[in-house]
Amino acid sequence: MTEPWPTPPAPAPAPALRCPDASLHPTLGTVAAVVVTYHADAAGIGDRLARLAAQVDAVVVVDNGSGPDTVAALRAAAEALPAVSLVLNPDNQGLAAAQNQGMAAALAAGFAWLLLMDDDSTPAPDMVAALARVEAAHPGAFGLLAPRLRYPDSGRVPGFLTAHGRGLWPRKRPAPESGILADPVFVIASGSLIRAEAVRAVGPMRADFFIDYLDVEYCFRLTAAGVRLAVVGDAVLDHALGRQTAHRVLGRTVWCSNHAPFRCRAMARNRLRLWRAWGRRHPGWMAQDLLALVVQLWRVLALEDDGRAKATAILRGLREGLASPPASAAR
Repeated sequence: MTEPWPTPPAPAPAPALRCPDASLHPTLGTVAAVVVTYHADAAGIGDRLARLAAQVDAVVVVDNGSGPDTVAALRAAAEALPAVSLVLNPDNQGLAAAQNQGMAAALAAGFAWLLLMDDDSTPAPDMVAALARVEAAHPGAFGLLAPRLRYPDSGRVPGFLTAHGRGLWPRKRPAPESGILADPVFVIASGSLIRAEAVRAVGPMRADFFIDYLDVEYCFRLTAAGVRLAVVGDAVLDHALGRQTAHRVLGRTVWCSNHAPFRCRAMARNRLRLWRAWGRRHPGWMAQDLLALVVQLWRVLALEDDGRAKATAILRGLREGLASPPASAAR
């Protein structure tokens, strides 16, 4: 039996940020990074925040009820790094609600761009500068700029779905090593640099999603509003993806993320809500995501520990997705 959806207490108040008069990136404008932490690695989070703070004008860290070791590391980082502001929520608000806290603070202060980051993502030293160069070369063309991803555990570099495929079937294209890949169907939230005007136009993240498929839903809203996305090959982000393990199947390597049953349930619930809301507009994406669901069920049952519990959680999430309002309902 899986746990019920959490009902967290009220979040902590967001800090009053100060937007500087001059940016580290004059051709881009002021940038505020929003980092959501949840039981982050206490030994490494300070270094990741320092790497990030060197590239942006302000960092808002929103912690979702982490343990004392993580909180102590975050407090130490905030004291050592003047650009870092810290919000300590009493409990887990969910990824979307925490992102909204940081985004609201950055918007209120008047920052021109918002950079979303996970607590286990590490930007290359010039990641934001590489994103800024694209804005300088194509001023105003894109409302969201995303880096090329690397999975440090496996060394893999994931590709991106684009609408430029055969018929309704989208094409998965590799991330460019340089230049840009324009108009992917979606990108992940971590590493996404979003124009503040675009955020104001489409509103906050879907807090009722809690976690998983937040970024897909947000990208769909952005593109529906006429905002273009681009992946920047010269910008690199090392991004952890679950607790990955490699398995040999018929001579090929199959990677498993090993998410907990609760995450499996959230993925299933939210993906079904997106199918219902956006499937007609993105039929190729929906077909590929349906195939991904089938593959996920096979992986958890055949290769992962607690496969039966995870499969049960997936089926429960699908039932909840059918019973829930579609994702185009009120935010």
